[in-house]
Amino acid sequence: MRPVFANSATLSIPEWLVLAKGHLRTIKLGVRFGVWVHPRHGPIVIDTGYGPEVTTGRRSLALRLYAGVLRPRLETQPEDVLPDLGFRADDVKYVFVTHFHADHISGLRRFPKARFIAAGWPKIKAQPMWQRLRHGLFTELLPDDFAERLIAIEDFPIADLPFGRGHDLFGDASLLAIDLPGHATGHCGLVWPQHKLIYAADAQWLGEAIAEDRPPRGPARWVYDDEAAMTDSMALLRRAALAGYEIVLCHDPIS
Repeated sequence: MRPVFANSATLSIPEWLVLAKGHLRTIKLGVRFGVWVHPRHGPIVIDTGYGPEVTTGRRSLALRLYAGVLRPRLETQPEDVLPDLGFRADDVKYVFVTHFHADHISGLRRFPKARFIAAGWPKIKAQPMWQRLRHGLFTELLPDDFAERLIAIEDFPIADLPFGRGHDLFGDASLLAIDLPGHATGHCGLVWPQHKLIYAADAQWLGEAIAEDRPPRGPARWVYDDEAAMTDSMALLRRAALAGYEIVLCHDPIS
């Protein structure tokens, strides 16, 4: 089956902030997560989006300020989608984490039986607190035993794709992880070769920015982990699009 993507929250921001030569108008960005069912391993959750862990309850002052500035409006949560596919949170064996920003990890504690597949954790763990906060990394959102349940993407075998290479996550070429550096430490995407589909997460906020090479030029650049690497990731995705792949992003606007 194709993955199912749902929207955990919306963010209202001016278009010019996330698109070079964008308009002054306010757009409503989505904050997506995904669920995909593997024929042998069952439901795989892809990120978790924003959840109440970011917006309510006991939180650090930094996380309160973060939520106060962005003001996400919560919508669907992974636990709302899983029953429609015949599953519960306890049935989830794996959660794929595209990167460690708060809008992708806030619900990880809700999957107590899952292993986490991600890249870049050793580097993030070694960063000083100020550097994590500068990039929107709130490790307080991670389960206490996150490191013990983590499987590094780098440990999976390499497989070829028409536009590059990826890591074969289940050994059957059904789902590959690809490095998409630039936006954040360890930022990765997912490829379903049989569907010619890529989930590129936050390679950019808007599809137009990739297709028309219009990445933001203003304050949004401050979030980047590596702007040159981000440019290379955008070029890779354009090659994939030319090869006939559909590209889904986390934050493309909600109509």
